[in-house]
Amino acid sequence: MNTKELFGKEVLDASADRVGKVSDINFDLEQGIIKSIVVKAGLIKKHEIPLDRIDKMGDKVILNVVVSELGTKP
Repeated sequence: MNTKELFGKEVLDASADRVGKVSDINFDLEQGIIKSIVVKAGLIKKHEIPLDRIDKMGDKVILNVVVSELGTKP
């Protein structure tokens, strides 16, 4: 999957509850890998989700945790 395709994808938690949509991707430029995705949930709330909390990426991004276990990003 191309990283550009991730932007705007719907994100669901492990209980299939909607978390939000991918709004940004954080890269490790030295290693050339994705460190985490940023999910916009509402007008101002954002969650920064590391790759180890992502179960599947396809038409939607499915997490392996529930939304209450996610940290927020100011």
